[in-house]
Amino acid sequence: MDKKEIISICTKVVAGILVTVGIFAVVPMIMLAMDIIGVRMAPEGMELPFTFKKLGLDAMEASNPGVLTTYVFTLATTLLAAIYALLHAIGRATFNIAPMKRIEQIAVGAIFVVSLCVLLPTTKSIFDATEKALAPQDEDRNTYMGTQMDEFSKNYLIKNGWTLVKHEHCNDNYVRKGEYYTGDTEHAYLDAWNPAGQQVYHAEKRMPVEPGTYRVICSARAEGNGCYIFATTTSKKSGLKLVEVPHYGNSGGELWENAPEGSDIKEANNGEGFGWSKVVVTIEVKDDDTLVFGVTTDKSFTGKAYNSKWFSAADFEVERLNMN
Repeated sequence: MDKKEIISICTKVVAGILVTVGIFAVVPMIMLAMDIIGVRMAPEGMELPFTFKKLGLDAMEASNPGVLTTYVFTLATTLLAAIYALLHAIGRATFNIAPMKRIEQIAVGAIFVVSLCVLLPTTKSIFDATEKALAPQDEDRNTYMGTQMDEFSKNYLIKNGWTLVKHEHCNDNYVRKGEYYTGDTEHAYLDAWNPAGQQVYHAEKRMPVEPGTYRVICSARAEGNGCYIFATTTSKKSGLKLVEVPHYGNSGGELWENAPEGSDIKEANNGEGFGWSKVVVTIEVKDDDTLVFGVTTDKSFTGKAYNSKWFSAADFEVERLNMN
């Protein structure tokens, strides 16, 4: 293989890579241009899947619509010049058509370069405007009860009806998965972590109940002392009942100790368990009241010292034992 053949192969490989990258880059740009054209040409009152507001471009369209017009026009001319040159090159290689004339090469090249030089900063301006306009919406989407968190945590808390009363120094950690006591890596649970043990986490649920004796049952674990499962009522007539979460760390645990051999719980964490225990809080409700229960590390609520780097809690249930 001589030098010319090597150069030819390398040129074709580089060209193929550039074309592939260009296609991936230009597809979303074309879709954006089509959205802009569609919104502008749609009859008034017609419902569209995209609007300038949804695209984050309503302010730009109102104050400086020429930017969007320039974007659409220069994108079209850049693509047309590139496609024309590419088709001509393919035609020469495949059908032996005559090469472009000198003036034609200069015109196509000039159109491509000038259009691209205008298109790139225009595109950046549009993306910057979109990011600035949509950032507050993204923040709202990932905010739950005034707290910024990931979508996974937010969805779990909403789905399970948890109210975050306190959530301080939790390192943006409210819900986790991966160390559930059965070994199911996709099962989520309440969780908070702070290497200095400074997190203050209080999550609760409320349930109107008739008079009777109730048990709040859950599975939980902790690294150290001071994390409690609690039960009380909105009237406070039943007092505050606290049961501390056993702190086995992230191995062993009462659930693991009592699990039959060969079960998922016994085999979890390579047979060492994940530290989970069953926690039960019993409370007597004398009048029609609202049961309040959950998990807390807040010493101002429990009156107990807290000294744990993390805790986890899951599978809360309320069971009525008898009627008063």
